Amino acid sequence: MDRIDRISSSRAAFFSYVEKCNKDYRSSHELALYRELILMHRKFGNLELLLEEEIFLKKMHETLGKWNMDQRGARLAPLCDIVKSVRSLEIYLFKLYEFKVYGDKNNDILNIKQLLEKVFCNLKIMESSRRIVGVSKALHFLLPDLIMPIDGKFTLPAFFGYNKISNTPRKEFSDFWEIIGTTFEITESLELNQSDVDGIKWNTSVPKLIDNAIIGLMKSENE
Repeated sequence: MDRIDRISSSRAAFFSYVEKCNKDYRSSHELALYRELILMHRKFGNLELLLEEEIFLKKMHETLGKWNMDQRGARLAPLCDIVKSVRSLEIYLFKLYEFKVYGDKNNDILNIKQLLEKVFCNLKIMESSRRIVGVSKALHFLLPDLIMPIDGKFTLPAFFGYNKISNTPRKEFSDFWEIIGTTFEITESLELNQSDVDGIKWNTSVPKLIDNAIIGLMKSENE
């Protein structure tokens, strides 16, 4: 049984790994900043209104830095460049904000994929060339109920067995979509929905629950 099968084998297994993450994963300033972003989403419930708040994108930029996007070879783009890029893609982001990882999406998957490809390949988050980690984290901050954040330490090894690196935006999008498509499948098979989100620490949305389960599994393997 591979790692993704293990976290999705049952709801009991899934939530045991979620609990493992919430118990053992880092919980300092990067968690506090992240929770502020999510609380703003819950307060506004509307991405168009939220992006009118200048503080939101500033907090997003700061949180990306705290989430290791400006260290160890990763170079975060300046705030002004990220704001300009987000503004240029607003029409696609507003459409994507209407979707959630849970719910009936059978007739919307192709539309979601096309919209995400446009955003993923054009959103400027990083100065460094690799985009899957930085862009996925930014998209999670912008679309927390649809997109799971991806990292090289837990997510990519869980899915591919190693920290996979693809060398073009289109190839990176293929990897990104394989992961995001799987989150739809996990959500459906385990019947996850917003009522499963207790709001404690890292448990902020259904996509983040899936991320938490992956982190919990990977940490348990290293004990």
